[in-house]
Amino acid sequence: MPNRRASRNAYYFFVQEKIPELRRRGLPVARVADAIPYCSADWALLREDEKEKYSEMAREWRAAQGKDSGPSEKQKLVSTPLRRPGMLVPKPSISPPDMSNLSIKSDQALLGGIFYFLNIFSHGELPPHCEQRFLPCEIGCVKYSLQEGIMADFHSFIHPGEIPRGFRFHCQAASDSSHKIPISNFEFGHDQATVLQNLYKFIHPNPGNWPPIYCKSDDRARVNWCLKRMERASEIRQDLELLTVEDLVVGIYQQKFLKEPSKTWVRSLLDVAMWDYSSNTRCKWHEENDILFCALAVCKKIAYCISNSLATLFGIQLTGAHVPLQDYEASNSVTPKMVVLDAGRYQKLRVESPGFCHFNSYNQEQRSNTSTGYYPSGVKISGPHSSVRGRGITRLLESISNSSNNIHRFSSCETSLSPYTPQKDGYKPFSSFS
Repeated sequence: MPNRRASRNAYYFFVQEKIPELRRRGLPVARVADAIPYCSADWALLREDEKEKYSEMAREWRAAQGKDSGPSEKQKLVSTPLRRPGMLVPKPSISPPDMSNLSIKSDQALLGGIFYFLNIFSHGELPPHCEQRFLPCEIGCVKYSLQEGIMADFHSFIHPGEIPRGFRFHCQAASDSSHKIPISNFEFGHDQATVLQNLYKFIHPNPGNWPPIYCKSDDRARVNWCLKRMERASEIRQDLELLTVEDLVVGIYQQKFLKEPSKTWVRSLLDVAMWDYSSNTRCKWHEENDILFCALAVCKKIAYCISNSLATLFGIQLTGAHVPLQDYEASNSVTPKMVVLDAGRYQKLRVESPGFCHFNSYNQEQRSNTSTGYYPSGVKISGPHSSVRGRGITRLLESISNSSNNIHRFSSCETSLSPYTPQKDGYKPFSSFS
């Protein structure tokens, strides 16, 4: 099988050109593969004429390597003589391979595969000129498979160590705006060496090859930096293979459907808020304090999203280990508990629509009890034939319109004005206009 890594396209040379800039920004990019996640957005913004420069660089490289797709001049001059029909040798008929058995085997291997989702939170991000870019404070990891769902989870708080001088307020503000973990004197924190040892035991309990670890592409730089920092603090050297969840989703989708999904679809699959407040998703401390941001919750929600979108494609019956069933079932049902209060004409449409019969019956009960009642939304109902009206500018315009109509009617009448009678809606028209 040919080595596909040897080929280089236009995007490869664009990423190679961006590496010095990424290093100046403090990003941990040692090679082109590390810089690829940070360059996709910039590449998408380039015009076709700007991309042509890198395409030309790729063609020159392939020509230098002898891999140019175009034939050489010598190859163009060589011609193959045509054979007479009698000289054609019939090829033996070869039946195509049975792909169904291969597909079943590959699906079974994929369903039984174990994946680890990891995330590490920090007390903010320090500027690039600082030696310590992050201060790890929380770690979460889950063991997952498409067949079994979440099989186990690991969570721990981390002592961040000494706060760099002059950045205490910066770190405290970053903590208060997200996970709200105290930056000092936190009773549940553990030293970094102990946390890293426990993480290794969770990921690799038995001897053998280390499994790959996955995290979101937006968190990869922070997670990778924190792991290296904890390794230096604990003097434990173990090069974990940190990959992105987006690439994992693309790989699963390609193996099942033999085509690559769009990046927009992959991001929309992972960026959901459906299980933000589901039970048994956040750690105990964040759950008790009702805090949304939690490292363990990020890992579990990745598993939920993959189960919800990909596991069902393999015919897997979702269980409580795949998704929180109570929230999953509730999301598939529609409940008419919320009415959006809007301008009067929209409220009238909603109340008179067949889908809001529940609210119509409720309004009829209120009308039978009292002839004049004010609703919390500012709607006034004065009789059985009155319509729902909005508040504010809508009612003001209606009152001005009624007043102008009255003046027009009275000016065309030759008789004297009748005594003033209150309007039906209880609003007085303007007596005169100056």
